[in-house]
Amino acid sequence: MEIVDAQVHAWSAGQSTGHHRREPITREVLEAEMAAAGVSRAVLVPPLWDPDGNAYSLELAAAAPGRFTVMGLPDPDADPVAQARTWLEQPGMTGMRFLFNTEERRAPLLAGHYEELWPVAEETGLVVALLIPGALKLAADLARRFPGLRIIVDHLGVPRGASGPAAFEHLPELLALADFPGVHVKAAGVGDYALDPYPFPSLDEPLRRIFGAFGPERVVWASDLSRLHHPYRQCVAQFAEALPWLTGPERELVLGGNIRRLLAWT
Repeated sequence: MEIVDAQVHAWSAGQSTGHHRREPITREVLEAEMAAAGVSRAVLVPPLWDPDGNAYSLELAAAAPGRFTVMGLPDPDADPVAQARTWLEQPGMTGMRFLFNTEERRAPLLAGHYEELWPVAEETGLVVALLIPGALKLAADLARRFPGLRIIVDHLGVPRGASGPAAFEHLPELLALADFPGVHVKAAGVGDYALDPYPFPSLDEPLRRIFGAFGPERVVWASDLSRLHHPYRQCVAQFAEALPWLTGPERELVLGGNIRRLLAWT
């Protein structure tokens, strides 16, 4: 089974911020950790603290297009429609990620700054990932108005730093998104939401409900490696080995097939 990590931050200089590891995850560091964990490919998601923005991730994808691809961050000061129309023309770029995880970052969305981008993304097949905890109704509004738009809801909508029962208080809102066929969910570093150790049995019930609503065809696995607080190999094994109710073909979809299909990454 080829395992594809749907979210890794890689950067070459400077220190991270927030709850991520401080030292850079360069190509050399990332490839070594992927090899040890049994991960074949990774989707690079440039972090805000990287002084090079999308450039370093695109550099890695250009050097190893079979191993890395990029879901980049849009330039908030550039014309959103022009960006959407030419986004996929960048070699190695296969998607776009939006950070709507604070009121300040959601302000442009609420003000309509991206209103003309969504139909262009729908038309061109541009996949958009939304980091939007605490505001999943906004994701539902987009999915309702643009049914052809392919959306990935990052981190299962879990608020940053939440763990235990608090991590899934929003579950009814997340499950409601399953009514929209274009919405997928990204299960990134899920073990960090548990208060118990690997194989994180406390997560079995919410994961069963998520898979029951979206089906294995609309769940993508990821590590969010720089934020991960349990071993990378355990993060892989949770979905590859420790969920007995997932069949072999379903594991293949979740651990790589779905994200490769979404991003047309052959």
